[in-house]
Amino acid sequence: MTSSASPSPYNPAPPKNLLDCLREAKRVLIIGHQSPDGDAMGSALALGLALSDLGGQVTVGHAGTFPKSLEFLTMGKSFVAPLPFGENLPTELAAKFDLMVLVDCQTPLRVWPDADRLPGVSFPPFAVIDHHADNAAAGCLASFVDQRASATAELVFKIIEALEVEFTPPIVEALLAALISDTGSFSQANSTAECLRQASFLVSKGGDIEYINHYLKRNWSITRMRLLTETLTTIDLHRDGRLATMVLTQEMLNETGSCLAEAEGLVEYPLLLHGVDMVAFFRVNGQGKTRVSLRSRPGIDVRELARSQGGGGHKQAAAYIDESPLPQVALKRLLSLLDSLDLPEISA
Repeated sequence: MTSSASPSPYNPAPPKNLLDCLREAKRVLIIGHQSPDGDAMGSALALGLALSDLGGQVTVGHAGTFPKSLEFLTMGKSFVAPLPFGENLPTELAAKFDLMVLVDCQTPLRVWPDADRLPGVSFPPFAVIDHHADNAAAGCLASFVDQRASATAELVFKIIEALEVEFTPPIVEALLAALISDTGSFSQANSTAECLRQASFLVSKGGDIEYINHYLKRNWSITRMRLLTETLTTIDLHRDGRLATMVLTQEMLNETGSCLAEAEGLVEYPLLLHGVDMVAFFRVNGQGKTRVSLRSRPGIDVRELARSQGGGGHKQAAAYIDESPLPQVALKRLLSLLDSLDLPEISA
């Protein structure tokens, strides 16, 4: 059944070679970056549902910690499965799937970060759908990448249009949840006319913004609330109050009984402080290193800072990995980086 959505004002059609890959593949694995957020999971689910409707055998995988706030999207969907990394996994995947689709990332290393350290590791043929600025990894069969898109879900929406698949209630819910997640409930600058056009269409098809927001924002566990309390006590101000830092340690996770997935979104809280232009959240990443999550007010681009350290993201939301397990070491390096980059509001 053909959808009634109107053509998109930019990049109206995904690349033909990508559509051909998706139509021809019989056994497909769709997966987002490790510890998926709402956009990665919603995009993967929507695409998986669409390809299933076309008759494909689809698995939607996820690696790393899985946020409880997204469990409502996966309830009753037997084709969703965790994929922990093991040395034999790439070979197993290549034998089981004839196509792997990476959503919201562009390399298998965003799913399994240490895969390149194992001898002879290879993955199934893969395609990429993403809205970040990174380059698709070598070996990519086809890609649909557009930095102007508010979310990867915006690109998946266009693919579903092009495949002429019906926007069923589960697809609508997954896409709308992804758009809400990556736009801050349509409160951020990436809430473009195209994003809102799609959201309007999804609502017209039965999408419930209030219901989705309840699960995404008002569905916390007591352990996550305790974790927020602990991390808020670590907030410190630098550079005349323009830079706020916050720390999450393994000890905090242990004491509160929480997990890394429950730290998602905590980085936003220091931005509520008057005069703060940028936030750096230093947290353990489970591999003996420190993940540095960055947020900023409009006008300050933290994406380039993250990319200079091998990370990436968006202008106001980015991240990278510091090799040190000590947050204080990562902070010292960050302050040096700010002095060397063109961020006058934050630099000394």
